[in-house]
Amino acid sequence: MSNAPRVAGFKEISFWQEDGIGVITILSDDQGRVSLLFFEEFLKAISLAITDDKVKAVAITGSNDNFLTGLRKFESNQSVKYLDMVSTVASFIAMINKPVFTLVNGTCIDLGVELTLLSDVCIARDGAKFEISESYIPVMGLSHTVMKYPVFVNGASREGKNCDVIFPEEIFLDKANDFILSNIKEYMSIARRERLGDVNGILSKERSIYLTNYFMKNNSQNENA
Repeated sequence: MSNAPRVAGFKEISFWQEDGIGVITILSDDQGRVSLLFFEEFLKAISLAITDDKVKAVAITGSNDNFLTGLRKFESNQSVKYLDMVSTVASFIAMINKPVFTLVNGTCIDLGVELTLLSDVCIARDGAKFEISESYIPVMGLSHTVMKYPVFVNGASREGKNCDVIFPEEIFLDKANDFILSNIKEYMSIARRERLGDVNGILSKERSIYLTNYFMKNNSQNENA
């Protein structure tokens, strides 16, 4: 796979088609964070990928040494918008009728882990870091999708514990590309929908928990002000 080119009109992702793979690269900041704009751009890019007959599979990866670690701070009144966006992305990925691969090139925390768990196959770089923070409140189905691995393990990439396949850093992208081309199966999207089950019901429950915690936190801050 090539280095990510800049795409006119997009700031937080890059995307292109290579060898029949629709590659979407997350252009996060140096800490691996994105803004709410990322979700809008992601939906546009993945919509193009699934309607392009030349694209046989979708691959999502990060940039530099980060896959995705979370969000930059946003205004508290944008919480509902945030939940709307992440649930739309999760629902969309669940229903894509093409294989979806995530290529974890570095640090993958919380929101990043949620994204990998929605994919069919998570391919990780040797030494990539996975972490679900104790204080993190799931918003993209994590409370259900984490069961993909019987015991999810924080820390360095481990097959069957936080990812599915691992390749050495120096040949990561080339090996990942070859693996995807050799493992594009039509049944993968069907298996994904079966694994994710009632994803919208799960997202609704997570949304309720997130908002409950949000309002409790705000009330506590107001009482202490």
